[in-house]
Amino acid sequence: MTPGPLPHTPSSPSEAGASLFVVQEGSSAQVTLPEEGEVVIGSGATATLRIAQAGVAGEQLRLVCARGAVTALPLGSGADTLVNREPLRAPRSLASGDVLRVGEATLVVRLSPTHSAGRLLSWPELRRRLDEEIERAVRYRRVFALVALDLGGAALPEGSPLADALVGTLRLCDVLGRDGGSGLLALLPETAEAVGPPAMRLLRALAPVAPQARAGFACCPTEASDLDALLATAREAVAGARPGELAGAPGAARRWVLGERPVVIADPSMKQLFGLIERLARSDLPVLVAGESGVGKELVAAALHAWSARKSARIVSLNCAAIPESLLESELFGHERGAFSGATTAKPGLLEVADGGTLFLDEIGECPPSQQAKLVRVLETKRLLRLGAVSERAVDVRIVAATNRSLEDDVASGRFRKDLFFRLSAATVVVPPLRQRPLDLPVLARTFLDESCARLGRPSPAISAEVMVRLARHSWPGNVRELRNLFEYVAATAEGPTLELSHLPPSLAGAGVAGAGAQAPRSMRGGPRTFRNLHEEVRELERTRMAEALEACDGGRARAASLIGMPLRTFVTKLKEYGLGAALDGEGGAAKRGRG
Repeated sequence: MTPGPLPHTPSSPSEAGASLFVVQEGSSAQVTLPEEGEVVIGSGATATLRIAQAGVAGEQLRLVCARGAVTALPLGSGADTLVNREPLRAPRSLASGDVLRVGEATLVVRLSPTHSAGRLLSWPELRRRLDEEIERAVRYRRVFALVALDLGGAALPEGSPLADALVGTLRLCDVLGRDGGSGLLALLPETAEAVGPPAMRLLRALAPVAPQARAGFACCPTEASDLDALLATAREAVAGARPGELAGAPGAARRWVLGERPVVIADPSMKQLFGLIERLARSDLPVLVAGESGVGKELVAAALHAWSARKSARIVSLNCAAIPESLLESELFGHERGAFSGATTAKPGLLEVADGGTLFLDEIGECPPSQQAKLVRVLETKRLLRLGAVSERAVDVRIVAATNRSLEDDVASGRFRKDLFFRLSAATVVVPPLRQRPLDLPVLARTFLDESCARLGRPSPAISAEVMVRLARHSWPGNVRELRNLFEYVAATAEGPTLELSHLPPSLAGAGVAGAGAQAPRSMRGGPRTFRNLHEEVRELERTRMAEALEACDGGRARAASLIGMPLRTFVTKLKEYGLGAALDGEGGAAKRGRG
């Protein structure tokens, strides 16, 4: 295309192709854009479309046209190019109706329906479209579905006539594109309950060339509210579908019962983790379970026991931080009658109680050095010596230990025995925090809410999109335990058929979420804006974070203070100031142990 004005064409709404409606200096024109190629807009002689005005660079911006799609790229250093009144700072895919402002000239983009919606998008184009739709869904509560299509090993070459046939099965507002690999993704706006018919039409259209094709879908924002989580959810769903079938995200979750406790996981990382646990359960190796407080380390221990040959025996749990050092030896190893003042009868320790089964030692890093040496001997010889006894007893027990701190650092500093660490960590399982398991969050939220409501004998409410977005953007310092406690609270306090942001505690509902639950601009609300006293707001936030840290650390003050970066002395002083100290049952919280 030669420099100078582009050819003018009639402004006919039925005409195919992409065009610009240009208004400048009191005149207007319809300018046709090429099917393939570039258009440079500026004031210079090299510009394809000239805007001869002061402040407009010789080459202000470039429009890249490819199969009806138009992308704007900023070039000039002069006045800003505006797209819908926003500065063009980076490449941007244009849609029909977008308004470009170059100097004093206005350019309106026109894309025919066959080009704006009737083609198979590339992966970069589809990602941009998904980002835009996610923002719209979160801001305006407009749920949409994302369908992932696995072609079962078949290929869909570029320019294939089947691509047009696939697009033809969808509505004009729907979008179909490549997923960056061999599969396809379909974006279905305003669709959640009725995702089945369009997805099955796509599968039927694919059947002649991809008979093994299958589909899975996820909804935004109810099941995921960011691009990576949404893609992962849809792909997990399609992995659980059979050829020719459509599977939803809840179907991708795995559910089972460990003892009397139901377990549900959906995130790929947790599925891989529990696959490792199943393999480790077949052996008698000691296992060290590492992870933040509340991630579910006790569930890992329960799974190791339930899937092992020891499942007919008992699993016994002991929290090493909850037992005073003076009593820990008796709890673990037992004592004979008269071994110490008050020992009127002999008592077996938990190692004997768990004989033939599994002993779970939570917070093993809190175990005092004197007991660490005795544990090393039990692991080496499979024999123990009761307190006050003169002869050892044989014991057959598998030990699973858990920690929420770095035992390697404790070994380096001399707080933990190196030989015990090596024996306990013959196999190590690291449980990721909840904030790194986006697919687990909505499934666990629904599960915990249903369980809590069932215990109270009340119907379980729906969870609004705003609440799901808020949950997805919370950092969850207390992990799964914090999530479970949250839904026990809302089950007891929230009324109505739907759980809304106003039903959440202030630590969650009070934080603003872009596009969801945030205050409207002043011009939309009307009236003067009111402000809270800043000192009071800071105090409320400080008290909330301290309470959350205590919950996450089972009441352990030192660990809670460290978690939020507050000196321990200041933390203890503020506990009294905020009335939080009375809720604790001593340092480390209430003892947490169980047998069986």
